[in-house]
Amino acid sequence: MDNAANANSSVPDFTDLKYQRPDLDKFTETVQNVRLRLMTAKTIEAADEALGEYEIAISSFDTQYAMCQILHDLDTSDEFYNTEMEFFDEASARVQELSSAVLSGLLTCPCADLLKAKYGEMIFRKAKNQKEIISSEVIDDLTEESRLENDYSQKQSEAEISFKNKNLNLSLIQPYLESTDRNVRREACIALDKYYMSRKDDYDQIYDDLVKVRTEAAQKLGCENFTELGYKRMERYDYNREDVAAFRENIKKYIVPLTVQIRKLQKERLGVDELMFHDLPCLFKEGNPTPVINKSTYKDAAGKFFRNILGVTPSFFDVLSEHGYTDLLSRPLKSTGGYCMYLEDYCIPFIFMNGNGTFDDVATVVHEGGHAYAALAGAESSPFVECLSPTLETCEIHSTSMEYMSYPFMDIFYGKKAEQYCELHMTEGLLFLPYGCMVDEFQHIVYDNPNMTPEQRHEIWRMLEQTYQPYINYDEKDTPFHAMGGAWMKKDHIFTTPFYYIDYCLSQICALELWEESRVDMKDAIEKYNTLCQLGGSDTFLKLIKKAGIESPFKVDVMKSLAFKCADFLNL
Repeated sequence: MDNAANANSSVPDFTDLKYQRPDLDKFTETVQNVRLRLMTAKTIEAADEALGEYEIAISSFDTQYAMCQILHDLDTSDEFYNTEMEFFDEASARVQELSSAVLSGLLTCPCADLLKAKYGEMIFRKAKNQKEIISSEVIDDLTEESRLENDYSQKQSEAEISFKNKNLNLSLIQPYLESTDRNVRREACIALDKYYMSRKDDYDQIYDDLVKVRTEAAQKLGCENFTELGYKRMERYDYNREDVAAFRENIKKYIVPLTVQIRKLQKERLGVDELMFHDLPCLFKEGNPTPVINKSTYKDAAGKFFRNILGVTPSFFDVLSEHGYTDLLSRPLKSTGGYCMYLEDYCIPFIFMNGNGTFDDVATVVHEGGHAYAALAGAESSPFVECLSPTLETCEIHSTSMEYMSYPFMDIFYGKKAEQYCELHMTEGLLFLPYGCMVDEFQHIVYDNPNMTPEQRHEIWRMLEQTYQPYINYDEKDTPFHAMGGAWMKKDHIFTTPFYYIDYCLSQICALELWEESRVDMKDAIEKYNTLCQLGGSDTFLKLIKKAGIESPFKVDVMKSLAFKCADFLNL
């Protein structure tokens, strides 16, 4: 799909793809055969042939797992796919172990040096890392971890919040939380707080179990704690926790003061005596800008946007939508959130989101579209499935950069409100950076101190809020769950993808660099963006962005400069 116009006729419809549970016995047999051949391969041709068979097998497993996830999330009431997800809870841990065994064989292959010369260092870095994070000792722990993660996700997707004689899910209550009517915002916030308070004990238990099982797995693998293992899982090859801690300090120093100023302006805009917690989602008195187009036309508008910014007709998004690889609107029994899932066997991404008519809809479709475009652009970047996609902080540059570079084209979605959208998007971006760092620091504290009680974790969150979000003002009577430090329970990444969240912050600084470039020369910014996407996962984070001409987000001068430019953009 590099050339969407030519590829259109060869793209299968999503409904024509057939899900089939992977045969684990056959996969195991393939892995054992490949390992034996790698151990004895004296020529690069023999090693290539063995590796090729393994790549076909792992790609098939990954594709069926992705298919199952998508089909489950489209209708969480479907018992068949609920059962299949339980299969993958156990199977994925076993497959991780088998895959690690193949990659370990690559490290000791007699012609390893020749393979390294042909394919580069990255697959060998990943092989060494896999050997350190997977062993037969932790398979049961990984299975239990996956089960707990899915338990949390399932509970989130089944949420029913009673509000104004309606039962709403977490996505459908969002418009009420952003209402221009302060009473509606307050009542919606109270309803949401009440829902989470009713689930607090369940979520406390799930998270406590997750901390324990992750810590136990880390210790079995010889790590001091899960923080160390978490960094290895996230494949942080060229920076460490000290670099991340310094990054968080820069956010506190240069971005938090901007957010405090933003909230002061919001208080004036809304004309309230005191800015309360339930006021925070509504940044403008007349309401946050919402798309002027109907939700039902999101696909057409997104297709037009990507045609304009990338200069290709039809756009990749047009092709994906035509063949059923986008599902954009919220509805009952659909899972929450948004993502781009790559179907490796078909080299096709699937875009999933929950459009509900709010400001976030457009940012999300552009964000996930950025992921999809990068998946297509990097589809030929490596013969190894493991190296097609970069590590996650780089992946998030693909998506977040697209959001910021989209500003000149927002009239497609917002008409005359486009400028207001851009202002709000930048505002939300700055407000997010401290929040993202808070999520990251919270996890460092939790996993460095795994024996903390649930109450202590809530106290830690409340303390961090006072540092990163000093403007938050709770009414303890209205929102006791949030006031006691419970808001972290709403963030699924804390439960399901530990230590991921800082990647959004690192990527946002890089994305802001491309935004600033696009204001001067959009063509040059898109060229850098394309370079990054086409490199796929061929190198480490800092080396990839350097090749694309993007400065390191860890540089304090980069942070200071962007803080000034963003403040100027918002007239702070």
